[in-house]
Parts: sequence; C-alpha cells; structure tokens
Amino acid sequence: MSSSTSGRDIAVSFIGGFLAALVLLSLIALLALRNSDAYGLGHWKLNARMPLASTWMNLGYWIDSKGEPIEIFEEACGNLLREILRTAGLLQSDQSAQNQKNKSLAVLDLGFGCGDQTFELVRLTQPVDGWDNFRYVGLTLNLAQLQTASRQVARELQGSSTLNSDSFKLFCADAARPETWDSQTAQAVESLAHPDIEERWLLALDCLYHFQPSRKPVFRHAAKKLNANAMAFDLILNDKASWRDVWRARLVCVVMRCPVKAFRTEAEYRAELVESGYDADQIIIKDISEHVFEPVSSFLAKQERALSLYGVSMGGYKLAGRIFGWFGRSRVVKAVVVVARTPKSPSS
Repeated sequence: MSSSTSGRDIAVSFIGGFLAALVLLSLIALLALRNSDAYGLGHWKLNARMPLASTWMNLGYWIDSKGEPIEIFEEACGNLLREILRTAGLLQSDQSAQNQKNKSLAVLDLGFGCGDQTFELVRLTQPVDGWDNFRYVGLTLNLAQLQTASRQVARELQGSSTLNSDSFKLFCADAARPETWDSQTAQAVESLAHPDIEERWLLALDCLYHFQPSRKPVFRHAAKKLNANAMAFDLILNDKASWRDVWRARLVCVVMRCPVKAFRTEAEYRAELVESGYDADQIIIKDISEHVFEPVSSFLAKQERALSLYGVSMGGYKLAGRIFGWFGRSRVVKAVVVVARTPKSPSS
C-alpha cells in the first residue's frame, strides 16, 4: 500500500514539475515575443536581399581617379585594392595591349575577407585575352568568412569561361605563423612558386597590423620561399610622434587586439622588409592617410545615425570610427600602401 502511494506521489510530482516547466517556458516565449515588437521596425530583416550585394571590409580609399570623394563603402574598399595594384604596377587598365607581357600571376592573399576582393583582384589584373596561368591561395583565421568566400568563389566561377576552380585555394590558417600551416595549406602555398609563373605576389589588404607576433615571419616566407613580391595596405607610426602619442598608439593597439608594438615607424618597417629578404632600393611606402582616416570615420558616424533610426546599433564599429578619427586628426598613425620587391624582381 505504501509502495503504491509512493509511486503515485512520484508520478504526480513528475507531471507537476513538467507542467510547471511548460508554463514557465510559455511565459518566457510570450515575453520574448512581446519584447521583440513584431510590428515595430524589426521587419527590415525581411526586406534585406540575400545574398548580400557585397561584404567588403577594409578602411577604404575614399577618393576616385578624378580626385572626387567616394561616398559608398564598398566602392571605397574596392578602390583601396585598386590603389595597391596601381602602386605595384599590376592594374590592367594602366597597361596597353602591347605591354601585357605577363600572362601568369600567383597571389598569396592574407585575410581575404568574404570573397569580394578575390574576384575584384581578378577583374583588375586579368589580361584582355585571359591568363595563361593564374593561381590564387587565400588564408584567413575566420571560418565563417572562409565559408562565405567559398560560396562566392563558386558563384563567380559559374559565370567565368577563363578560370576554373583549380585556380583558387582557400584555407583557414594563421597567416602570421607559416610554421603552423598543415601540409595541405603549405603545399598549396608552395605551388605558387612554380617556375612557369612570372609574377608572384603576397597581398595583405588591411590585416598585417593584427599579425601575432609580427609581420616578419610571413614576409620572410614570401620573399625567401616563394620569391614573391609584397603589396599591402598597412598602418605605421609617425616617426615624429611624441613619446606620449606613442604610448597612446600602443594603448589603441590593445583596444584593437593588435600586438602592442604593431605600429612601426617607416624606418623600422623598411628594415623589417630588408631583413625578410626584400630589396632596399625597391621598397615603396606611400602615405594615403588623408583619403583614409577622416573619410572612414565620417562614414561610420553617418552609418550609425542612419541605422539608429531602425533601432540597429553599430556596436564596436562606433569606437573604431572614433579611433580612426583620432588617427586622422593627430597624424600619430599613418595609413600607407606598401610595395616591396625581391632583389631579382625588376620594377614594373
């Protein structure tokens, strides 16, 4: 009798607990729905066209070839790549048909983002009648960006008659530490040094100042293992900065999750390139700060105001905008395009 009663008590307790949990979950769901304000502004998400038209991410170069300011983020981002290629002598529009000698190109792209710069690179450098040999290897630490870029590359290749999937290899790997690359990644990178490829380049579009422990290992690998030239957008320290400003810049590095001494002076930067294997007489470091910091800071402020009307926050990008604004006003940090060539690589 007592055993039967005990069993019923357990069953009743179990059912009661289950029902209580069900009621609690229902209340939580109801509150969530009420707080979500389904009839407010949240339905903007339903009007966003997928896939997104672009997913660029860099500081941008906010002036066009005619000297006119650029207002659209994706255009500024693509224009920064264009400026790097122009400085490196690789921009196809700057070459006449008679001067299109190099029909092969290999690129090791560090921090390639979500795929936009991959095919913009192809469009800006490809000869009129296509490549004889084109190889592209991209490295990123972000798995989500790798997956997004892989989908975009697949979509782009469907409409291409001159390129195939074998030309593109994307990997999730730490570009700053070549010694950590797995065998598949290392072999793909090594394939860029094929003797039939005339032009070999390392591309780093707005990522090098994040590299831990420094830029040198990948510069050294590109120069000595691949005999690859280097082209990049980077941030450097103004050699006239006071010691107070230097420490402020180092504090900014901490906020940006960069190595504390990520910002090197131009002299230090040149020395690192030479130590890595690049020709001291073939290094270009071009200051483009005027058309980077203030414009991107202004854009982020405008975007914050525009999104706030829909209840959307810019999050960490708001702080980033303030940092870039300080860079622009103080000139403590400079935005530069860097091109460096190995000793046996003639200038274009």
